[in-house]
Amino acid sequence: LDLTSPIRSQILFNLVGDLLCYSGANEVNIQLSIVRSACRELRDQIDEECLTFNYDDNCGLGGNSRDRDEIILLNDWIKRHPRLKYFECMIRNAAKFRVMLEELQLPANTRCSFVFEFKVSSHEVEQLLRRFCVRKLSLMPEEEKEASGGYPSQRPLTWKVTPSLQVLCLRSCSEEIVKSFFSVSPKLRRLQVVDSKIQSIPSNISQNLTSLSLTGITNLPDEQLSKLLMACQNLRSLYIAKCHISHISFALPQLELLSVTHCRQLTDQCATEILSPANNPCLRFVDLSECRSLTAPTVEHPELEVAWLMHCPQLTGQAVSAMFRACTSLTAVNLVQSSIENALLASASLRTLELTTSQKLADGAVTQLLENCPNLSFLDVGHCCQLVEPRLAHPILETILLSFCVNLRESAVTGLFDNCPRLRYVEIAVCMFDMTKFQRTCRPECTVVVNFDF
Repeated sequence: LDLTSPIRSQILFNLVGDLLCYSGANEVNIQLSIVRSACRELRDQIDEECLTFNYDDNCGLGGNSRDRDEIILLNDWIKRHPRLKYFECMIRNAAKFRVMLEELQLPANTRCSFVFEFKVSSHEVEQLLRRFCVRKLSLMPEEEKEASGGYPSQRPLTWKVTPSLQVLCLRSCSEEIVKSFFSVSPKLRRLQVVDSKIQSIPSNISQNLTSLSLTGITNLPDEQLSKLLMACQNLRSLYIAKCHISHISFALPQLELLSVTHCRQLTDQCATEILSPANNPCLRFVDLSECRSLTAPTVEHPELEVAWLMHCPQLTGQAVSAMFRACTSLTAVNLVQSSIENALLASASLRTLELTTSQKLADGAVTQLLENCPNLSFLDVGHCCQLVEPRLAHPILETILLSFCVNLRESAVTGLFDNCPRLRYVEIAVCMFDMTKFQRTCRPECTVVVNFDF
């Protein structure tokens, strides 16, 4: 960006100024690494946003012209940007892509991202990797057929090694395709595999992988998946969804984010093991939503900050209470559509709690959590139809959602406004009393919503 020094300094101060404060000799340079990281992140974002050319083949760049004419016009536009560093392309038309492979001209070393919404042959992938410096790639590979019999070929694909490829998404692909990409992508950092047929792990997994996402992988046995994960020792984030797993095990020393969702065969024992600090000591975020077979996993991780356990209807109150006691760093918990009734939810660090549509939640549980979570600022108990008259009192609570609590009494809401001095936002739509009264009488800094414009 062509900005003068004072403006650049002001932008920096607004973004990281709170890290530059100095209040004593003991604080000198303590935050220096954070400032450096923030500055590097800002530089990378500015480069990527301001030096990127985005092309979508539905954008109408060439009007009604032929595919070749549109690509020639695209080349003319690209020539107007000599500082171009990144080229991002979304393409849905196979014929236009084939013209692009022959005609597209980019400045040297331009890092490219391609998303294809049609099946791409291995020969076209080879051409793409040879012609361009591909950094991100999302595609549905077309399986090669044998000359006789019509079955997919099991021959390994011989592509040129592509050290620039860092982010890869493979949809509806075979095991051989995955292995082929691993063999030519030594610096691959993020991999997503969706709805693909994989029964064993590749032997050439990139040791640089920091993020792995597996969705709809139903043929991979638990022991093979465990072996795959154990081979990725540098993973920081792991996403598993809609996979037929019941008992996997892995120990990843750098893993910070773990999401295992819509895995309805996941057992309590498996969840307990993968959430153990002995196996994954750096875990900070966990999402086990829609794992409907979970009842009482043991969650005792002192570093865990965020826990999402949405739509786990069999999860017991005792298991949830134990998690709150043992996970001393929790700041946000989501228990949407839980079956807890009188669980003790107590946490000194908790700031956000979502309990909406927990149909069994009782007055006593809400009263106690407000007493035992001193730093809570956001509470969602909407659609909790068993709430009648909980004591809604908290010194720093700012937001509370109570809509569709159809049995809630007016006296409970009156107590809320009397005993929560820092309220800023309240939803009380579809309650069985005159809700507009609280709009008229609340403090001016507080917003009260009593209906929704659907």
